[in-house]
Amino acid sequence: MKQRILAVDDEIHMLRLLERIISEKTPYQITTTNNSLEVPEILGKDHFDLIITDLKMPGMDGIDILRMVREKGRPEEVIIITAFGSLETAIEALSRGVFDYITKPFKKEQIIFTVDRAMRWQNLKREAARMSEIFSREPYEKARRAFELEYVRLLAERCGGSESAMAERSGLPPDFINAAMKENEEKP
Repeated sequence: MKQRILAVDDEIHMLRLLERIISEKTPYQITTTNNSLEVPEILGKDHFDLIITDLKMPGMDGIDILRMVREKGRPEEVIIITAFGSLETAIEALSRGVFDYITKPFKKEQIIFTVDRAMRWQNLKREAARMSEIFSREPYEKARRAFELEYVRLLAERCGGSESAMAERSGLPPDFINAAMKENEEKP
């Protein structure tokens, strides 16, 4: 499943620039809106990995969006971009848990680097949550089987799903790998 970005900016040309950069230079899917007041409704219907928002906008500004995301305990990371950067707004954004704060004009490489970093962080958080859930299982046999399935799932990602490469790299028997992969496919 592709990781997803919501971009919010009242300037249409900035949204088109972000959409072009993300679509052409990254594997991520991007949704855009130029109306910040739509953000609560969009987030109510859908999940994203990352929100890129302008700081100064009519309606909700970037700090309002960041505050809403944090207060509701949503998983999205937030990047604020602004042409009106100041030490005060940067400190406020950082104190509220912004992932990064980027001033305009920016280089496309800066956006790509920051977005990739945020997406890697999201992947690490998801993996840590999965492992935490596995370690909380009882009795031990349930935890062990969940760990085996997770190990095979990650191994399949690293080996491109090739069962022979998985068996060679892990030392696990092919029938064990095959059964675990089928069990992983059956999980919701």
